[in-house]
Amino acid sequence: QKAAELCPTDARVLFQLGNALGARNNMLHQNGEGEDQYADLSEVADALKRSSEKETVAVKLGIHDINDLAICLSGLASTLCQMGEFDDAVEVISKWGECGSIRSSLEPEDLASHEQKHNIPQFEWIKAGDRDVAITTYGDVAVFDEDDIALIRAAADKRFSQANGAQTSRYTMQYEGNREVHLDDLCRNDPALKKRMDNILKEKIYPLVREAFKDQGGNDGHPPPLGTLSVYDSIFVRYNGDVARKAGRVGASQPLHQDGGMYSVNIALNSHKDDDPVNGFTGGGTFLEALSVGDEETVRRPVRAGHALLHRTTQRHAGAPTTSGIRDILVIFLTARRPETPVKNEYTYGIETGMRLQTMAKELPRDQCIRGLELARSYDPMNSEMSYWLGVNLLQGDPNDPTDERWEEICRGVETLEAAAQLNPADARARYHLGMSYHTRHKYAMRTKRAHLLPQPADAASRIIEAFEEAIRLEKRCEEAGCKNGFNVAASYLSLGEFMASMRNFEKSLEYLSQVESTLTNSGELDAPWAGGFLEEMNRLKSYCETQ
Repeated sequence: QKAAELCPTDARVLFQLGNALGARNNMLHQNGEGEDQYADLSEVADALKRSSEKETVAVKLGIHDINDLAICLSGLASTLCQMGEFDDAVEVISKWGECGSIRSSLEPEDLASHEQKHNIPQFEWIKAGDRDVAITTYGDVAVFDEDDIALIRAAADKRFSQANGAQTSRYTMQYEGNREVHLDDLCRNDPALKKRMDNILKEKIYPLVREAFKDQGGNDGHPPPLGTLSVYDSIFVRYNGDVARKAGRVGASQPLHQDGGMYSVNIALNSHKDDDPVNGFTGGGTFLEALSVGDEETVRRPVRAGHALLHRTTQRHAGAPTTSGIRDILVIFLTARRPETPVKNEYTYGIETGMRLQTMAKELPRDQCIRGLELARSYDPMNSEMSYWLGVNLLQGDPNDPTDERWEEICRGVETLEAAAQLNPADARARYHLGMSYHTRHKYAMRTKRAHLLPQPADAASRIIEAFEEAIRLEKRCEEAGCKNGFNVAASYLSLGEFMASMRNFEKSLEYLSQVESTLTNSGELDAPWAGGFLEEMNRLKSYCETQ
């Protein structure tokens, strides 16, 4: 505070003041000295707002880095969400998204000279039924040639060597066997690499994305942006299967997730053992969740080194375990800058706004969380994650509250999870929680004398069986690829058994209950602290069903 008085124009001081006020607020609440954790956040928001104003000027003058402003806006948006000021938070998040579109030093797309490029790679869609999932390039023209690959791998090797084991990525979620370095960091001291990457972006990647996604507007509600494409971030990732296995992992991998930005471009930098028996890696590739609905191979790799897989960032995917050797990839996340001429209904950062607001909302108390998730969903209604998280939180209310409001909340939770499963039929989590929501609605209705509002018994049984059985089937496909969601499959069988018992279908109930113990055994969770309660409940239900 004293420093801010002495130098009220110093953005750094104001940012740290906001952090200090927030930390004090949290400690007062934890010590029981504050009535409401979020009551005194206006001081925090004021300091961060003033800091962001000063940072904006400093960035325009070239004094501070754009990342300084982005970090400040992130803190301000989070604080405003905690205060329940969601409209103001969205405005800040939009500015934060704009920072993401200009922070990379790599060249943006040049729309003024945009014309049909004839040297872009050929491509085809990977589909799940009639749904477009991802694009794979093929043919003689690749995204990178051999010289490009050698140049970028040498730069990464040099950076890893200089780091001497220290972390080289700004991302905090790191796993044993994985190493990452940002492309901007590699280009900063390597003019040859920077020039080559700029040319590839302008000549191949930007035109490829424009051409590949030009007809996709109707598929997920977001037509290609009218503004200039640009790099949101780009990471060189090295998966070392041997190191990962020594650490007790199945292989070097990444969990199921969505990316930041609008489009993800995943370029292979070396070969699989199938193509290079001497130096190739085993395992590895991109697990595309959407492909698990059918019998398609769920893990895909570019056809050879230098070629790419492309998909929207909202397409859930994972890095399948590389089980031996080294697999190198470069992932480029693309976003877009605002159109120079504003266009009605063109919201450049709708995808990013929804995703960032959702992340912040999930950290809030339940009532505020639901408000934030509803707003996030309005910005990207075709992203199944928005419906999924809203549905999960709507179901997590007081089970003993008999009011109409709670009943309506449960019904909304069911409808929202049904929407999530429809938007992404391959999401095992959504199917699992949909089954749980049917079960919750059924038990609540029976307890509060609302049974007349439930679907007919045969319809109710069909829905819950379909939801849980499909969740189990999908999760098994994820497990086969080494990319499981991690939800409790045993709980699915237990819930099915309990539901079928309540419907007096005792034989079917026993059939499901018999799967509980074997599932816990196969997953290695039989000795987990919570498993005893599961087994006790299973035995109670089995005894009841056998008696009946």
